Amino acid sequence: MGKINKIVNLLTVLLILLGVSLGCLGPSASDSQCEGVVKLNDKTYIGKAQDENQAGLNACNKFCLENDDEFKAMYEIWLTSDKAKAFEKTYKRKPTKEDAAIEDKTILEYVTKNCAVRCKSEANKGKHRLETSCKK
Repeated sequence: MGKINKIVNLLTVLLILLGVSLGCLGPSASDSQCEGVVKLNDKTYIGKAQDENQAGLNACNKFCLENDDEFKAMYEIWLTSDKAKAFEKTYKRKPTKEDAAIEDKTILEYVTKNCAVRCKSEANKGKHRLETSCKK
């Protein structure tokens, strides 16, 4: 019975993390009254949320997945992990950057709490632009 409880607890934790992860990477259309747009050269990253601050952070999350060197290094290392190999075996494909953020708490926290916050604070000071707006 102890083994079953451990499995149930593990699944519960994973479902909670998945829910939090999906919320951080991009909310559903019903939660999208505000929009954040990060622009770098000819690339655009869009994030949506109920409030303007979170919309900007959601856009920065996407920006970080493509432009942050520390995230890229974490992702490359993660691809060699047992978790990544299990993911590939289960889903019959290489995990994407978004998959890595959802599957690995350390990567998710880095993207949402470090890189996205830095992206937002450094916006419009040179490298990239961030614009946010809300529907009324």
